[in-house]
Amino acid sequence: MKVTTPSKAPKSPWDYDFFIYNGVVDKTAPDFLAFKEHFSLSWGSIFSLLEHIEKFLRDYAIPEVKIKGNSLVALLPEFELKNKLTRYDLLSVLENPVHIQMMLNLPGQRYKGRDGKTEAAMKIQATWKCYKARRFFLVYRRQKWASGVIAVAWLLHCHKTRLRKLLKESRERHLENFRVRAKHLAANWNRIRTSRRTIIHIPSLGYSQPVRQNIDDFNTRQNMQLGRLCDILDANVSVIYICSHRMNDELLLYYNKILSLQAAVKSGKLEYRSDLQDRFKIITPEAINIFTEPALVKISEELAGVLAQHAQPVNEKRFPTWRKFLQTFLSQGGVIEAYPPSESVTNLTVDMLIEPNGEIRMLSTGDQFHAEGPFISSGTTMPQTSLDPQVLSSLCLQIGNACKMKNVIGYFSTNLVTFIDPRTMEQQVWATGLNLSYSDQLALTQLTLYLTNGHLDCSLSTLEVPRFFPKKDKKMSHLNTAAMPDRQGTIFILYEHLKRDKLGMLTIGEDLQGVLMTFARNLFIIHQEISAPNMQGETNFKTAIDDIEAILGVTEENKLRFEENLESKDDKKPL
Repeated sequence: MKVTTPSKAPKSPWDYDFFIYNGVVDKTAPDFLAFKEHFSLSWGSIFSLLEHIEKFLRDYAIPEVKIKGNSLVALLPEFELKNKLTRYDLLSVLENPVHIQMMLNLPGQRYKGRDGKTEAAMKIQATWKCYKARRFFLVYRRQKWASGVIAVAWLLHCHKTRLRKLLKESRERHLENFRVRAKHLAANWNRIRTSRRTIIHIPSLGYSQPVRQNIDDFNTRQNMQLGRLCDILDANVSVIYICSHRMNDELLLYYNKILSLQAAVKSGKLEYRSDLQDRFKIITPEAINIFTEPALVKISEELAGVLAQHAQPVNEKRFPTWRKFLQTFLSQGGVIEAYPPSESVTNLTVDMLIEPNGEIRMLSTGDQFHAEGPFISSGTTMPQTSLDPQVLSSLCLQIGNACKMKNVIGYFSTNLVTFIDPRTMEQQVWATGLNLSYSDQLALTQLTLYLTNGHLDCSLSTLEVPRFFPKKDKKMSHLNTAAMPDRQGTIFILYEHLKRDKLGMLTIGEDLQGVLMTFARNLFIIHQEISAPNMQGETNFKTAIDDIEAILGVTEENKLRFEENLESKDDKKPL
C-alpha cells in the first residue's frame, strides 16, 4: 500500500524563515545561516532585536515559534527608533500569532518562564502594597469627605448664627422703632384724631395662611369691609381703601352715589348731594394674584369613626361626611367649644376699639341671625336687645382691659352667647370668640350712621336718629315731604361685579319687629326675581327668613309679656 502525502506549496527562496526553540535560536540551522548571510550588512541591529525576542519568549516559556525573516527586517527601523519591543511587535514577526497570543493570555504564563518565582513574588508584593495603598486611600478619601461635610456644616452653622443674630437685631430695631412710634402716637392721639388725616384700610379677616387658602371667595369676604369708606363722615378724614379684587366703573359709581348722600341726609334735601370722590380712593394692588401656597391635609380614620357615632354635622352640605370635616379641621385647625345646655341660644357680636392712648370704646353691638346653621352668622340686628346693656358693657370692658394688657391696639370683635340656664332659670352669658380684626358688622354700622346721621349708644343699646322737620316750602311736593323725615329704608352693598353671587343688605327702621319684617319681605322678593317657575334660585334666603320668623315670634311673645307685666303693676297700684 502506497501512501501519498500532500504536496506543500513551494517555498520562496526570499522568505528566510527560521525557528526559535525554548527562547534560543539554533545558530547552526541552515535556515538561520541563510538568513544571517543574506542580511549580514545590518546584522548588528538584527542581533539586538533577536536578543529582545529571545528574552520575551524565555520569560513566557514559549516552546517553539517560527520567525518570518522579512517581517523581522521590516521591524528594524521602528525598533532602532524606540529601542524596545511590544507584544504587538513580537506577534507581527511570528508565523502563527493567534496561537502564541492564546498562550500569552493564559493565567500565570509569565511565571512559568525564566525567573518565574521571582516575578511571582514581586507581583504578590506589588499587589499587597497596592491593596494597602488603596485601603489607605479609601480611608483618607472618606475622612476628607467627612471633613468637607463638617467644614461645610460648620460654615452654614456660622452663617445661620450670624444671619439669625442680624435678623434678631433687625427685629429688635423694628420693635423698638414701633414702640417709639406707638408712644408718640399715644401721646399725640388726641391731637391726631381731631386733625386732618388719611386712613389706609387693608381688608383683613386676620386668618392664617392655611385657613385663608381653604375659604371659598375669600377676596369677596374680605371686601365686606367696604363700610370703612364711611369714615369720611369726619370732615378731617380721607380714606384709601385697598380692595382685594378689581372693581369696575359701575361699582365705583354706585359707592360714589351712596357716599354722596350724606349731605342730603343732614339737610333733608336730595339736591344737596355732594361729590366726595376727592375724599376716598379705592385701589387694587397689581400683584394681588401672584402669591400662592399649597396646604397639607391629614385624615384620621379613627377620629372620623368616633365622631360619626357620637356627633352630627351642623352643615351637612359643606361637610357631608366626618372625613370631609376632618380634612378641613386637621389642615386648618379648630377649637372645641362647649355648647349651652339650652334649646334657645342667642349669639351676640360686640365690636370694640382700643385707641393708641389706651382708651377702650364699644363701637357696635348686634344680635346674630343665622341662615346656614346655628354657628354661622348671616347678619345682625343692631343694636342688640338680648342682654342688659350695663351687664354687656361691664363684661366687654373686662375683655377690653385683658386685651389691653396683652398690648392689643386697634379694632377687635367679641362673640358671646346668652341663654337661660334650665337649672337656675337665670340668664347666662358666655364669651366664645375673639377676632382681632375690623368686622363686617362694624362696617355696616358705620354705613348706617353715615346714611342716617345717627348716634349709637352701646351703653344703652340705642340708635338715635334725629328727625327731620322741613321748613314750610310751597315748592316741596307732598311726596318729598312724606319721604324725607324718618330716614328709613333699605340699601344694598355690592361686593364684586363678576360672579355677583353675594349681596349685602342693610335695612333701617324704627323698631326691631318692623325692620325684621321688611328685611324678610325683601329677601322673598329678591328670591322670586332670581327664580323661574320651573327652577328655583339657590340661595340661603329661605333659611334666613325662617330664622327671622322665629325671632319675630320670640319678639311678639316678649312684647305680650311686657304688656302683661305693665298691666299687673297697674292693677296693684293703690287707688
